[in-house]
Amino acid sequence: MLKMSLSLADLASVRFAISPAWEVVASLRVLRDPGAHAVHLPWVTRHRARVLASPDLRQLRDLVIAPGRHLPGFLAPAPHSPVAEPEAEFAAVRETPATVVREELASVYGDRLPASLSDLRRAPRRNLPMIVGQMRTYWSLTLAPYWGRIRGILEADVMFRARRLADDGPHRMFPELDPAVSWSDDVLTVDRPNLDRDYELGGRGLVLVPSLFAWPNVFVKASEPWAPVLRYPTRGVGSMWHTPSPAPDLAPVIGQARAALLVELATASTTTSLARRTGLTPSGVSAHLARLVTAGLVTRHRAGRLVFYVRTPRADALLRE
Repeated sequence: MLKMSLSLADLASVRFAISPAWEVVASLRVLRDPGAHAVHLPWVTRHRARVLASPDLRQLRDLVIAPGRHLPGFLAPAPHSPVAEPEAEFAAVRETPATVVREELASVYGDRLPASLSDLRRAPRRNLPMIVGQMRTYWSLTLAPYWGRIRGILEADVMFRARRLADDGPHRMFPELDPAVSWSDDVLTVDRPNLDRDYELGGRGLVLVPSLFAWPNVFVKASEPWAPVLRYPTRGVGSMWHTPSPAPDLAPVIGQARAALLVELATASTTTSLARRTGLTPSGVSAHLARLVTAGLVTRHRAGRLVFYVRTPRADALLRE
């Protein structure tokens, strides 16, 4: 059982963030043991054989798949922004200090470091670009084609949790993250096998990261020098690989662009995310959303610095007809 004591300063600094680098790490762990992650089997079937056989991903596999419980912390640092960009996170990995890389490798592997990682331990700064290159390759092959939909699911979770925190406080929001998570007397507890440690966050705050590929587990990183982070299974994970029934063709009535936006807004999304998924310009998306909000088909909600849009029941009824 892991416990984190949060001061008032920590609670005031709780924030949500989406991390592409973490999805790289978590999805690779899914490929290691697909039977424990049955909800992702459609994705596993498409990518497992190729990833596990590729000589171009060997070092990344040995960093992520080989370890038992713990993972090298430098592979997925806590995001600095609410919706981190893949390249920004890969750059942060590349800039990890050499001493931190060596300490993490020693902590995870002890004297059983895979031979493929010996160069990384000997010269971290020289070899981190190779690891980042493999992360980028893996991302492009297995996650980038689905990122628009994954990001939409994660953004919807952030909106829901942030509103819950604002409306009902931490005593209601924290336990809803996962059945293993509880909150009492300013202590956040994660009841998971092999987790047995107490942390005083000491004003460092806490980053809450919803994750598609974490399901059904909760992951915690709270040791210094890292920013404390808790990764939990996102809401809506079961819908990721489900192909919805075709929606009625509303394009002749409201226009092709607005009809496409309504279909995408089954989960809450930001203007930027919608622009990427539909191919529309951000300014065009904003203009269409304004009309849809006026028509009562879309509603907007603010979560911190992000504004999310989602379909209303009225729009859902139109799409069912």
